[in-house]
Amino acid sequence: MLTKQCGQLLNHLNSLMYSACPELLHYFQTGVPDWILKLLGQYSGSAKLKRAHIKSVAKIPYVTPKRAQQLVAEVKNSVASAIDPAIEQLIIATARQILHMRKTIADQTKQLVDQCNLPEVELLKSFPGISNASAVGLLIEIQTVKRFANVKKLASFFGIHPVYKISGDGIGGIKMSKQGRKAPRQILDMITLSAIQHSPLIRQVYEKHLEQRTHRMAALGICMHKILRIVYGILKHNKPYDPQVDVANQQRCIRVENAACEKGSHRRFQSYDVNAPISRRQRKKRLERERPHRVDDAKIGVTTPVPLVNIS
Repeated sequence: MLTKQCGQLLNHLNSLMYSACPELLHYFQTGVPDWILKLLGQYSGSAKLKRAHIKSVAKIPYVTPKRAQQLVAEVKNSVASAIDPAIEQLIIATARQILHMRKTIADQTKQLVDQCNLPEVELLKSFPGISNASAVGLLIEIQTVKRFANVKKLASFFGIHPVYKISGDGIGGIKMSKQGRKAPRQILDMITLSAIQHSPLIRQVYEKHLEQRTHRMAALGICMHKILRIVYGILKHNKPYDPQVDVANQQRCIRVENAACEKGSHRRFQSYDVNAPISRRQRKKRLERERPHRVDDAKIGVTTPVPLVNIS
């Protein structure tokens, strides 16, 4: 809740900066640092900042004299139009409130990590990429692994299971469902970005799909699903992360598929039978697909009605 409120205040401050001091907007593109908020808490707009002394600006933490001189030089020819004292006071109050919220979030996170000193947290931390806060966040969302009969149930709970989506123009494909709350997916997304850098297994999976011309975000989704399966195995078997277990599971799956191909008993590898019994509705659809359509109908997406054919 505090993180959401902090984001709303940042968006409000961003809109105020368009008219009060647009020269500082490029610092808002990749996250607003604390020194910018402290700067706005003292110099709310370009009118005050251009009259400020460089030594006074350099007293703000992480603001060197060179950066202070650059900031003052940028606002010398400012195009800001909002010089209303009410707007300046609103910018000061918003910047200080964001700083206070960030400090509160950090304190609450530290307190939460200290209180949740559980064995499951240490097990999850054995996986490269999962920190204290991430492990606690996963446990808060999962609660107990006994709630989920298998890993597919857990993937559906997180909303990362694949589903078929189709748009209004008829273009469809397999995509992440993103059903349910987005907070668990945000935690898993940060874990994935860290695991790609520190886990050889996840990095290998990510690079493998990139080489197959998979989109970068789709490859991240595949890694998220892979990490969630690993988390489920850690909590279910109550054992720390071991990469050799995953390698053994992959080899076992390959052996099972090869054995099924040799026997020909696996349903997935059965040949297509044209004379297999089908429903009446499916038979009508097949007859409709076999009937040729006009080119104009195919362009605008209009289908010809099913002809009245005696199917019996």
